[in-house]
Amino acid sequence: MERLTKIKSESLRTQVYSQLKNSLIAGVWKPGERIPSEKELCDTFGVSRVTVRAAIQQLEILGLVTTRQGNGTTVNDFSSTHNFDAFHPIMQVKKNQDLLHILEYRKILETGTISLAIERISDDDIAYLKKKLKEMQNSVDDHVQNAKADHAFHHRIAQSTKNPIIVKVYDLINEMISTAMVDVVDMIGTERGLRYHKLLLDAISVKDAEACSKLMESHIQETINAVIEHSDRSLLIS
Repeated sequence: MERLTKIKSESLRTQVYSQLKNSLIAGVWKPGERIPSEKELCDTFGVSRVTVRAAIQQLEILGLVTTRQGNGTTVNDFSSTHNFDAFHPIMQVKKNQDLLHILEYRKILETGTISLAIERISDDDIAYLKKKLKEMQNSVDDHVQNAKADHAFHHRIAQSTKNPIIVKVYDLINEMISTAMVDVVDMIGTERGLRYHKLLLDAISVKDAEACSKLMESHIQETINAVIEHSDRSLLIS
C-alpha cells in the first residue's frame, strides 16, 4: 500500500477523494474504525479543510463512511454482498466468494453480449482487440498490466454492441470488474486467459457469433472452476 502523499495543485478534491477511496478499498481502516481527523488529513495532503470535507462528503454519498458531529468519520462495512450497495464500482473485492459472484454475473452478461457485438463490431474495434491481446501476451509477468489489457478487451466487446444500456451497465461496474480481474490473474495466472482470448479473437475476426458465445461461456466457466479449485472450499460456504 502506497503512503498518502501531498496533493498536486489541480483537482484537489478529486485527488483527496481518490486517495482516501483507494485506502478504504485496501482496508487501511477497518469497518467501525475512525479515519484521520480533518486536521490530520489537511496536514497530510497539504490542502484546506474545505477540500477535505468535500472529499469526505463524496465518500459519504457512496456509503463508504459516516460522519457524526463530535465523533469524527467512521468506516462503513461496504464489503457485504447482501444488498445492492455492495455492487457499487468501489466495493472491495477480497473474498473468493465475491470473485465467484462477479464471474457468474459476467458469464450471464458477456455470453449474450458478444453475440450482439458480432452483428455490429467494426474493423476499428477488431484492431483494438488485437492490440489488447498483444498487450496481454507481452505482460505475462506483470499481472496488473495483463489484467488491465484483459479488462479493456472485454470492455470493448461491450462497447461494440452499440447498445447504450449494455454499455451503461458495464461502465457502472467497470472498476469492480477491473479489480476482480487482477485478483483472478494473481490467483490462476495468465495461461488460460491468453488461450481463450486468442480463440475469441479468431472467431470475432470471422464474425462467428455462435462460436464466440460458446467460447465466452467456456472461458468464464473455466475461470470459475479454476478459482474454486484454487480456493479453500470452506471459504466458499456462505
